[in-house]
Amino acid sequence: MTEEPARPGEIAQTLDRGLRLLEILAEADPDQGLSPTEAAARLGVHRSIAARLLATLLRRGFVRRTREGRYLLGMGLFTLARQVSQNLMVVAGPLLTEIAERLDATAVMHVADGDGAVTLASVEPKRASFHIGLRTGSRHPLGTAATGIAILAGRPAEAGERDKVTQGRKQGYVVTTGELVPNFTGIAAPIVVNGWCDASVGVVIPKERKHDEKVLAGEVIALARNIAIGLT
Repeated sequence: MTEEPARPGEIAQTLDRGLRLLEILAEADPDQGLSPTEAAARLGVHRSIAARLLATLLRRGFVRRTREGRYLLGMGLFTLARQVSQNLMVVAGPLLTEIAERLDATAVMHVADGDGAVTLASVEPKRASFHIGLRTGSRHPLGTAATGIAILAGRPAEAGERDKVTQGRKQGYVVTTGELVPNFTGIAAPIVVNGWCDASVGVVIPKERKHDEKVLAGEVIALARNIAIGLT
């Protein structure tokens, strides 16, 4: 059952501020971080509130403090992120392998990270006649390529979004050619869980196979739906 969004009065303000503070630190210079005063200004709270939040996050390992008293993101976040990725791959890994072999296409999965899409998995068929070289961990903007655009298409509509996002939302998948790998076509669908999308799954094929778009799109949509079911 899909959960309803929380109403403003139901939000835990301190927790919300702490999470927003982590987002602010993620947007800051990764080499410089922020001082408590700078963090307070960006968060819009008194310095004492920001200091307490930072102290709590420091204790849990979600931020770290430099000798100069500035704060940066801590390893605790990477531990959580790694666990989320592992859970996702437990569900998706066998499905990606199966579809790659059956369709003779490279199966890919991407996850959102801020305004970018990061390659979480790239699975080529064992007897692949081509290699696209899409490296795990590589990153591209969310608005680029089928895999990134599909994530945006799985989210609620926003003003000024690209035509491909709107089209992808209507048809359930996105197709682009040559945006990440020259002469290759990507077909991707959003993985929507509880009304929100932070990942997409798709296949990459030589552009000469684009005539298979409808059939492959149906496979990709079904794959995205099966992964979403496995995550709920």
